[in-house]
Amino acid sequence: MQEQRSPFYRFMESVRDRKTYFVEWEHGNNGDRLITMGVQRVLGETGCGLADSPEVAEQILLNGGGWFQDVFPRAFEKIAYYRREYPSLPLIMAPQILRVRNVNFREICEISKSPFILFVRDNTSAESLREANLPSHCQIHISQDPAFELQDSDFITNLVHESSEKHILVAMRKDIPMRKTEMLSARLLARAKGTWLPKKIRRPFSWVRDRMVAHLSKDIITSILKQEKVGRELPKIYRDVSSSVSFEEFVAAIRDAALIITDRLHVSVFGHLLGKRVVIVCGPGSVGEKLRSVYDFSMSGPDSRTSLYVTDG
Repeated sequence: MQEQRSPFYRFMESVRDRKTYFVEWEHGNNGDRLITMGVQRVLGETGCGLADSPEVAEQILLNGGGWFQDVFPRAFEKIAYYRREYPSLPLIMAPQILRVRNVNFREICEISKSPFILFVRDNTSAESLREANLPSHCQIHISQDPAFELQDSDFITNLVHESSEKHILVAMRKDIPMRKTEMLSARLLARAKGTWLPKKIRRPFSWVRDRMVAHLSKDIITSILKQEKVGRELPKIYRDVSSSVSFEEFVAAIRDAALIITDRLHVSVFGHLLGKRVVIVCGPGSVGEKLRSVYDFSMSGPDSRTSLYVTDG
């Protein structure tokens, strides 16, 4: 058991007697699955009773993650829906990244006067909400990303026991803006999802795409590898394991890594939980801000094997 439980855990423990309807969302990638597993662990350990529908629930819990940002304005409609359709039910948001500077979030909060308890996973999100001047029935709390709730679970403990150092994992995301100076063909290939391709060649296509993304970041990767003291003879896997592979492959790739270089938040979080050496490539913009804020709040410290590598592009 953890010596000190998170604020989110303690809150759910305090309301465990109320039937909870848990809104999971769809899993966009393997990181979303880790988040869901973390929230489910909290619900299970605190003994929260679950309701099959909002109609028989006494409160609604929205899953954690990174959906509610200015770059995804339509995501806020999900909050508006539950405030509008179930106005008498308290609404709880599991730890999220929230950026509401360009969204009229106060208006959404005022749809219902029932309590709205917002958990955020970084200080920047809390500041963004405080600047929004939310009504008094909204409470703002800071807690760790839900994936960190898996710390000391059997799932993590068993993986640490099975851990090895077979390769270096380079997991770079494919959906960030690229510099104009990069070849147009490379940029298009990196962005293409290939869902229209037959299944037989979709996986090789995905592999080529991941290699191309890594190639576009080769200077950064080369610089990091020069700084690290990990065996250079180890094979390197260039794979965006957050989205390009199954959850089982995601777990294995991180479990067996000697070094992880990534700009994927939950690749770094999972590596951190397993005690791996992790270098988070952190550039400008909303993606870099998210990485930096979660790192500062949950992954920094004198005993951490996780560090930031800050770039300007």
